[in-house]
Amino acid sequence: MARSTNTDAHHLPRYDREATGLHLGIVVHPDGLAWSVHDRTDGRCLVLAQGRGTTWPAEEQLPRHPASVSFCAMPELSTLVPESTLRPGTEAGHLSLVHGPLPTGLLRDEPVEDLGARCVYLHDEGMEHQVLERFPAARAIALRSLLVRAALALGRQGPALVAHRVGKRMDVALADPGGLKLSNAYHCATGTDALFYLLHLMDALHLAPADAAVHWCGPGWTATDTDLLRRYLPTAAPALTGSDAMLVGLDAPSPEAWWALLEQAACAS
Repeated sequence: MARSTNTDAHHLPRYDREATGLHLGIVVHPDGLAWSVHDRTDGRCLVLAQGRGTTWPAEEQLPRHPASVSFCAMPELSTLVPESTLRPGTEAGHLSLVHGPLPTGLLRDEPVEDLGARCVYLHDEGMEHQVLERFPAARAIALRSLLVRAALALGRQGPALVAHRVGKRMDVALADPGGLKLSNAYHCATGTDALFYLLHLMDALHLAPADAAVHWCGPGWTATDTDLLRRYLPTAAPALTGSDAMLVGLDAPSPEAWWALLEQAACAS
């Protein structure tokens, strides 16, 4: 593994920014921006870069001609709507029922095939512009869709919960072999808030703390927060580790912080 002069960037020696067949994933949120490059032939992550502010970290390593580009802008306004009840032109109405008056921005929707529903969502206009100004063809992906798909896949083996935090917001999806049980978002200023909501929703679903596999992800978790989770939720673990086949050799610390970034590659390929 070679590290760039930017201490928040990691890349494999084989990475060539001039290569073809690369996928560029991007996450932008109020505190910063991160991006990754995946080889579309074998799924390996070749670069992971993250930074604070509005500048592009390790800009000199961005692929020159990526074959595909995707992005998540967080936090987002989103909801799930059954395909059977969604009619063209009603998307804003469904979203406003959940979130109230909507800000300006491009309203999007995407299918969640395993659920028979569509995710209707709205990203912050300024953050979207930050991405689309540089990569006009970039495809938006909803964080809620990523979480629901992950929970459904993990839930086939038993109750599974995925909790993503960025800033003061936590997005959660919980599923079991019977399907999706919950998809929601909570205001969490502290790790204690996050733990309270996780324990509360598990209790509401009649699950004991040890009954569900809990996976945390996102840049909003601190070491103190995750220690607290482990104390009360014995199954709690990061949603992603450096031993994942996609990340072998990259030596990137706390890859679960950029789970939403790394998950995009499979959806966008």
